[in-house]
Amino acid sequence: MSARRRLILSVSALVCVFVIGSLGYVVLEDGVSFATAAYMTIITISTVGYGETWTLDPAGRIWTILVIVFGIGTASLSFSSLFTILVSGEIRAIRGRLRMQADIDRMTNHVIVCGYGRMGALAADDLIRQSITVVVVESNQRVIRELEEAKRPYVRGDATEDETLRKAGLMRAKCLVSTLPGDADNVYVTLSARGLRSDLRIIARAEKAATEVKLLRAGADSVVCPQVIGASRIANLIARPHVVEFVEVAAKGVELEISEYVVGPDSFVKDKTLRESNLRQRSGGIVVAIKRADGETLFQPEPDESIHERDALVVIGTSGVSERLEALSV
Repeated sequence: MSARRRLILSVSALVCVFVIGSLGYVVLEDGVSFATAAYMTIITISTVGYGETWTLDPAGRIWTILVIVFGIGTASLSFSSLFTILVSGEIRAIRGRLRMQADIDRMTNHVIVCGYGRMGALAADDLIRQSITVVVVESNQRVIRELEEAKRPYVRGDATEDETLRKAGLMRAKCLVSTLPGDADNVYVTLSARGLRSDLRIIARAEKAATEVKLLRAGADSVVCPQVIGASRIANLIARPHVVEFVEVAAKGVELEISEYVVGPDSFVKDKTLRESNLRQRSGGIVVAIKRADGETLFQPEPDESIHERDALVVIGTSGVSERLEALSV
């Protein structure tokens, strides 16, 4: 049991001793008001030695002995628990969590990762390497200690609860990733997140391939099933090994990089054709696909294809093409 929990329990017990002790005096002693009885209980528990407030009957004296025994015991336990908290630095830890929550409350356009298991941790690590802000939602105390040691922002709680998602900044986030170990939990998180925000991008993990349809119905934009991805990767390594190697190198951004550029209202390519944007010469990237805001995707777009606001350009180029595109937009 933690020192903070012991303190809460001991203080609660002390309050109970005070209330019961005061009521006992009122019942056992004739004509004693609750205020007088409360005063008698306080000076008895605190052992200040003021003496009897009124002349006690034999029953009152026995009651006083009980108040002394239980009152001093619970008071000692309360002060011991408080001292333990002060010495162990738990107050400092509480202040740290409050500061972290304040930082989360100021975050915008971040990614929420629900579940910091193997898949969630790897996803968070990759996002952080790409300078994307991540907030983890986790309930396991052992995992929370790992997050604290790594100094990563987190919210402790059940990811299926709306209030926990709100604390993680769901209303300001750009994406939520649900990688909880149970498919039912991921479906519930998806339903909760979609209910709170209709425009949020949601990516969910499916342990079983059959769960993919349920997650999509619940509101997930994309579903990742490790079993399906693993099987597809094995098949591709056998049938198209060089293609797999090329894609992996590009994804890691070692020599080549595949990036996505979303056209904003002030973008330098807005309302221009691919030829007019001169994108290849200015960024070193080649546009291999355009995904329209309405969901239509154009592969190998022609040079005269127009680019509109909210279009997503899939660009392949040398390492650093993402940064060069963003620099051109400033």
